[in-house]
Amino acid sequence: MCRARLLGAAMLVLLAVGALERCAAEAPVNATQWTSGTIDIDAGWKQETGDNLSWARPALDDSAWKTVQLDDLGAARPGWEWFRRQIVLHSGHSDVHLLIDAGVGTYELYINGQKQPGPSIQNQFAVRRPVEQVIPVMGNAAEITLAIRTNAPKVYTTWHLPLFLACSLGTQEAIENQRAAMESARLYPALPSIAINLVLMLAAIAAFALFRSQRKHAEYLWLGLYLLLLGISNLVLACVQTGLAPLALNNLVADPMVYLLTIAQIEFTFRFSGQRVRWPWRVYEGLLLTPMVLNGLTWAGYVPSGEYLLVEALVILPAAALLPVYLLLWYRRGNREAGWLILPSLLPLATASLYDLGTVSIYLHWGSADFLDNPIMLGPVPLQLADLGDFLFVLAIGVVMFFRFTRVSQEQARAAAELDAARVIQRRLVPECLPQVTGYAVEAAYYPAQEVSGDFYQVLEQRNGATLIVVGDVSGKGLKAAMTGTQAIGALRSLAQENLSPAEILGRLDTQLAVSSDGGFVTCLCVRITADGQMTGANAGHLAPYWNGEEVMIEPGLPLGLPLDLVKERGYPETSLQLEPGDTMTFLSDGVVEAQSESGEMFGSERMRALSREAPVKVAEAAQRFGQEDDITVVRLIFAGVGVART
Repeated sequence: MCRARLLGAAMLVLLAVGALERCAAEAPVNATQWTSGTIDIDAGWKQETGDNLSWARPALDDSAWKTVQLDDLGAARPGWEWFRRQIVLHSGHSDVHLLIDAGVGTYELYINGQKQPGPSIQNQFAVRRPVEQVIPVMGNAAEITLAIRTNAPKVYTTWHLPLFLACSLGTQEAIENQRAAMESARLYPALPSIAINLVLMLAAIAAFALFRSQRKHAEYLWLGLYLLLLGISNLVLACVQTGLAPLALNNLVADPMVYLLTIAQIEFTFRFSGQRVRWPWRVYEGLLLTPMVLNGLTWAGYVPSGEYLLVEALVILPAAALLPVYLLLWYRRGNREAGWLILPSLLPLATASLYDLGTVSIYLHWGSADFLDNPIMLGPVPLQLADLGDFLFVLAIGVVMFFRFTRVSQEQARAAAELDAARVIQRRLVPECLPQVTGYAVEAAYYPAQEVSGDFYQVLEQRNGATLIVVGDVSGKGLKAAMTGTQAIGALRSLAQENLSPAEILGRLDTQLAVSSDGGFVTCLCVRITADGQMTGANAGHLAPYWNGEEVMIEPGLPLGLPLDLVKERGYPETSLQLEPGDTMTFLSDGVVEAQSESGEMFGSERMRALSREAPVKVAEAAQRFGQEDDITVVRLIFAGVGVART
């Protein structure tokens, strides 16, 4: 019985204390004794849901409104809400300022019914996370009524941000000091992230410069795109998280770039390793673009942000997990450079995925993975896990790119020297000027491709008065092809002095090239013409000539220079023709008929047939305009008649 009375008395005491606390909280803030410093006024605010501008009036009866504490409201809810508080000041005050740390664009302030300049309710494209703002309290009123009208759009509530973080009253100097301290606390953790992402963007510029100097190495372009997108995405996110940029920029810029930079990393990885991106990866790249629609729905508030972040982490996870595995497989197959990328490729996407999982854990109240969202303290410097991964990636990839660029530059220097030497040699493959041939007009056009190959033609006089017309094409490109062509020209000039037939010349040349060749071959058409219009030809795998606009078959043999142990039966049949005055005979290389348009269409024999009686320059220019892929050689003979000498 006594115990029951004691418990009853204790309950009455607790109820009385609670009632006193509620009365104190609901009473106006008594600041009459305050003359300096600051006073926290977070407690004792009246809250009402809805919107009515008359609620700003000082005389409004708000006793039925709910009593709340501004810094303990939890995550903001969408929609309109009002908050009111009365404050009693000492008489004659003249230096009173308010400090409100609240979502930018989510509220506006009324003092004694008058809307104050500064804070305003803005559209969802301009809303930012809570940022401290100072508002002076004008006038000498001893009692003021503060009314805060709020509207949190969906883009704000999806971030689970509070409407208010703090509300203080104080002198101008004290409030300004408090604001500066709060601003420093807000911005300081973001400085390492901002610095790292600026480094990423500078590294992107360096990668673009590498690509400009080595245009054939597209991996530098994709690396630059990856670093640029990664730097911009993370920089925007850091600015959004610190209130330097609107929240909408994360959904409109930062998040979509995550998928684009993942595609860029896939392309860079495959191109750096010299591998072709196959169709499963192409399908995956296409799928990476689809979450952008989900991102828009999240921004509009139709998809919870926690679920969206989980989808984002799962979508980019295959690239983070599989790219290092592919690199390891390529390395084990002998691709040394693929091994250089294994460690760097593990860092950015993996750390970004872990960071997203930490954020998801917080939003979905998992608890066990919350620590992944927390910064890592390196002394006094806080670093987010994703930023640390990006920084280590830049360091690692910088070392890799240095050695890669050095090696490629050395190879390019060697290739350039080889190309210059090949071009010098190539000038020997065609005569500087065509000799006069009795009874014939001889014309030629030679349009080398950008890369040196082995087209050649010669007009050689024989001791018996006949003339040899030789057109050939060496397999391959570069210095090796040019050297083989020079060897063939030297042998032809020597053989021409022996008065051999075209078949004998090709047979002897085949033997010489087969002995000295290291795997290449030469196609060659050799014809002998006389002053009376007799033409005898032999063909070693070359294109047939055109006689008066029609292709004439000169039975082909095998190309020259094939290994002796590979081909036992060798020989070149001859074909003889009698030219009449006015007849034309056109010889060409495969660079004409194999010219290719942008759509992939070949120039072909039909177009060549239509142009075969035209001047060589006209034929060569037509093929070149169509789409030159290889050296273009065109030689035309016009038989003028017996005893006529033309050039």
